[in-house]
Amino acid sequence: METIEVAIALPLLLIVIFAGFEYGWAILRSIQTDHAAREGARVAALHGATAGEVEARVLAALDDAGIVDATVAIEPGDPGLVPPGLPISVRVAAPYRSNRLLGLANLMPLPQELVGRASMVKEPDP
Repeated sequence: METIEVAIALPLLLIVIFAGFEYGWAILRSIQTDHAAREGARVAALHGATAGEVEARVLAALDDAGIVDATVAIEPGDPGLVPPGLPISVRVAAPYRSNRLLGLANLMPLPQELVGRASMVKEPDP
């Protein structure tokens, strides 16, 4: 009788454990995309920053984290053209399917996309 109980309970227990790993991984990846966006916003807020420098910094942070297939958007546009005192936002998006841990998307609801956002005010000219 105990063998039957174990045979029924063990797969359910393993699914719950692995689901916890996958959700933890999704949260970690979300924090890492937020961090990359924040790194980009820091660069964008500097005097003389260019969109290329911002994107390079974001992609370097994502590469350090192992996140692939990401896109970077800077609002309102090229940071070099934004007047001091106005906010600059950086949005980073990466498909979760490319950055998953175990691939349990068919068994549980997971995000379609990892999104990180950060905004900073453009620094005044020196």
